[in-house]
Amino acid sequence: MLSMKIIIDSQDKISSMAASMIAEHAKAKPGCAMAFAAGRTTKKVYDALTAMNIKELAECKAFTVCEYEGLEAGDTRSCAYRLNEELYSKAGITQIFTPNAENADKFDAEIEECGGIELAVLGIGTNGHIGFNEPATPYDSYTHTVLLTDKTKQMNAELFGGLENVPDNAVTMGLKTICESKNVILVAFGSEKAEIIHQLVYGKTSTYVPAAMLQMHMNMTLLLDDAAAEKIK
Repeated sequence: MLSMKIIIDSQDKISSMAASMIAEHAKAKPGCAMAFAAGRTTKKVYDALTAMNIKELAECKAFTVCEYEGLEAGDTRSCAYRLNEELYSKAGITQIFTPNAENADKFDAEIEECGGIELAVLGIGTNGHIGFNEPATPYDSYTHTVLLTDKTKQMNAELFGGLENVPDNAVTMGLKTICESKNVILVAFGSEKAEIIHQLVYGKTSTYVPAAMLQMHMNMTLLLDDAAAEKIK
């Protein structure tokens, strides 16, 4: 039996709902650890969140879910840069942790020192990846380096000005760490996400759909617009 809560509404309303949920956790547990994914969908959430001017957000410890390998934090294409522009700098968040290949163990240790992730804010790829956990990633994985699939690289080609410029590798928070988050919000917009959302909700738990591990999470909320939800209505 699915444990997740599913909410379907317009993109604006979904973004506002997600922002309110983040704000509630920041207020209820000042200084807690939160995990944030970069992306076109989550940007809408962060825009709504920063417009709320929640002062407690500045106290939270922000863990960037994943990062391309070989990019500096100041590279405008990096997840760290985009999250800083869209959320961290606007909310006054200064305790920021970003994974890289050299500090994977330290990154996991820092999460543990915080008592784990209070809330993870995620998007989902059309192949079911969360963070950069691609299909066939073991469920018991911690922070690790991953070879990006062609599908993931194609989805990010525009950001890098062409497929040939997309890095081959990335570093990501592992599936086990994400699953151990006390609360999870997963946001998906657009008809291109409809099939993978159907697999997430109704498919068998499988390493070939990494997000499917969240089916039984006890505090998982799936937030969708009508297009992303068209195959589960």
